[in-house]
Amino acid sequence: MKTLTKTGIITTLVILLTALNSYNSRGQYVNPPWAPAYFPGVRYYYIPDIETFYDLENQDFAYLDDGQWVFSDYLPPMYSGFDLYSAYVVALDQNVYQPWMHYHLYVSNYPRFYYRNRYKDDIAHIRGFNENVRKPIELRPEDRSRMTELRKNAPTVKTPRVTRPPQKTNYYGKNIGEPVKVQPQMRQNKPQMKETKPQMKSTRPAPQEHEKR
Repeated sequence: MKTLTKTGIITTLVILLTALNSYNSRGQYVNPPWAPAYFPGVRYYYIPDIETFYDLENQDFAYLDDGQWVFSDYLPPMYSGFDLYSAYVVALDQNVYQPWMHYHLYVSNYPRFYYRNRYKDDIAHIRGFNENVRKPIELRPEDRSRMTELRKNAPTVKTPRVTRPPQKTNYYGKNIGEPVKVQPQMRQNKPQMKETKPQMKSTRPAPQEHEKR
């Protein structure tokens, strides 16, 4: 009887944990007021211009400081003047976990201010990019009005509070500290020098002038 009871308890716990994980992978999170419209299942945002992540489940930012990832409820003082309400935001893939551990990929794919050249004349109507549908996040007129109102009523910037222990950097799949291999497209296009053939001296005697008769 005791064995059956223990088995039943373990089975129940497994079911509950599975359900919890299922909810976390597809569930709704509390979207911060400065973020674009929420896409179901998204847990992380990436803000390219300050190379910072935001975790919707823990409601904190993740940024590099002194060689480690620091987590806090507000942006650090070095980004105190950054306007989150107009920031370009990337909604990351629903399947990713702790994206800061793959920081080199996001910095490479979404370098600072890359969107200005990518969207050019349409940049005023773009708020970010959604990896789940592989499309830009459009900034609708009602979103613009809402952001303006939220910015006015935004709370005074507070001193960031560390929300969890810092995490060491670990760049999977990369040889950190190794020389960068120079690819053909990285080389300077130098003008080609025309090859000049060396002049061969003639071995024949120079023609002599005829004597005047």
